[in-house]
Amino acid sequence: MERIITKVEIQKRNKDRVNVYIDGDFNFSCSAELAYTYSLKPGKIVELEVLKRIVNEDSYLKCKNQALKIIEKNYKSEKEVFDKLKLKGYDEKTIAKVIEFLISYNFLNDECYAAMYINNKINSQGRNKIKQALLRKGIDEVLINEKLKKLDNNVELQSAFRLGERKYKILQKTERDKRKIAKKLWEYFTRNGYSFEIINEVLNKLITLEHDEQVKVEKETNFEELYELACKRYNIVSNSEKDEKKLYKKLSDFLLRRGYPWEDIKKVLTIILKSDDFIEEY
Repeated sequence: MERIITKVEIQKRNKDRVNVYIDGDFNFSCSAELAYTYSLKPGKIVELEVLKRIVNEDSYLKCKNQALKIIEKNYKSEKEVFDKLKLKGYDEKTIAKVIEFLISYNFLNDECYAAMYINNKINSQGRNKIKQALLRKGIDEVLINEKLKKLDNNVELQSAFRLGERKYKILQKTERDKRKIAKKLWEYFTRNGYSFEIINEVLNKLITLEHDEQVKVEKETNFEELYELACKRYNIVSNSEKDEKKLYKKLSDFLLRRGYPWEDIKKVLTIILKSDDFIEEY
């Protein structure tokens, strides 16, 4: 189907773009470069398919320029760029084409991104938090695990110890009870994604306690596994149970049935429920 271009005018606010009128009515806008490439001018007869191709090509160019602006200041993952372009209103087919272009010129590289992110965050975060952040950014889990596996354990341990020293000094200003300090430090490290092994080692270096009060669990307990299981169960049970004591009992019974020691269960539930006011009553 043929159409007649009746007018081509330069936009007032953007001299690099033109408005194209078909049969007397505004039809679309495009870059002046495309208008020149396709020789768009009044009186020219063009096929409808050609017009569609021009519009699609213009959309791609705008999308590509927007993507380059997005990665101009900070390196991004593929998913981050995709999501931002989607919010700008571009269709997925156009975005996919732009992503392909960015990858081909190495403007996007999830492997490099993961490595840089880990190196940047390892001084303030543990592996667990780093991994969750990268997963949210769309990085493949296998790739994340591969990069984290290459990480020197001593680097993470030393970073945790530095953070712990700083936090310990702050807590000592308002708290004298070492067990309470240990608990708050444990919560702090857990929020920042450190493994139980690292937390345990750092706390026992920072806080001198009596042998039977040291912050540790029996070797047979996989504390990370217990904590993850308790969190998952809490998310399920808390939807229907709002009474904290009943919630605590249900969670305790659930974990006891799975063979975890009571003392370990108490420690985990104290953190999850953010309160130990009713633990001794149970």
